[in-house]
Amino acid sequence: MRIAICDDEKVCRDQVYDIATDYAEERKDTEIEFEIFSDPYALLNSVVDGNKYDVYILDIVMPDMNGIQLGQALRKEGGESKIIYLTSSQEYALESFRVRAFDYVLKPIEKQMFYKVMDDVISSIHIKRDKGLIVKTKESSARITFDSILYAELSKRSVTYHLVGGKNIESTTLRTTFSEAVKELLSDDRFAQCGVSMVVNLHHVTMVEQEGIVFKDNERVFLNKKICRELRGAWNNYWINKEG
Repeated sequence: MRIAICDDEKVCRDQVYDIATDYAEERKDTEIEFEIFSDPYALLNSVVDGNKYDVYILDIVMPDMNGIQLGQALRKEGGESKIIYLTSSQEYALESFRVRAFDYVLKPIEKQMFYKVMDDVISSIHIKRDKGLIVKTKESSARITFDSILYAELSKRSVTYHLVGGKNIESTTLRTTFSEAVKELLSDDRFAQCGVSMVVNLHHVTMVEQEGIVFKDNERVFLNKKICRELRGAWNNYWINKEG
């Protein structure tokens, strides 16, 4: 797990890093890597250049670009990473949640409070990544994580799950409706139903065209115009909500 810490004040930055590294040493069940930034633009440029972080720990009061503005800029890069704000005043609490911050920690930082917030955020990330479903196949059963699914479609009375990397998993013959078979997916905000026979993972969609959709791995699925119009609205809403 990669965590970026950004604070323009060296004393505060060093304190956060010391507490964070102590936390990592005590929580050996999770491998944690920290990267320190003294300038919000340096962190933003790092993300634009392709570096990915699971958690951002950001000071709110910084010159030129404050932590709220930095959080908004990071959200526009399309990431679902968790944001934890550091602040010396509770007056920023409401503003921090407007960029879908996970939590905030008051300065001066109390070690136990910091530990609790870190435990909560790491638990939240693990739950999201591990969420999945069991699919019965002709040979046996397979567990598929939601993150790994590009889309699922009805095919000859079974459900075919198209996965990241090109692998497909086909269920046994359905004894219920398609909507009932994929209700676990539809309970998660990442998924949207397209027509009566397909469910798409919106998080993996990079483009909704007039007659089709494109995924991150450049796989393209052709759909009719009406379904694409409906899907475009769901896709836009998904990313608006993610970006706050």
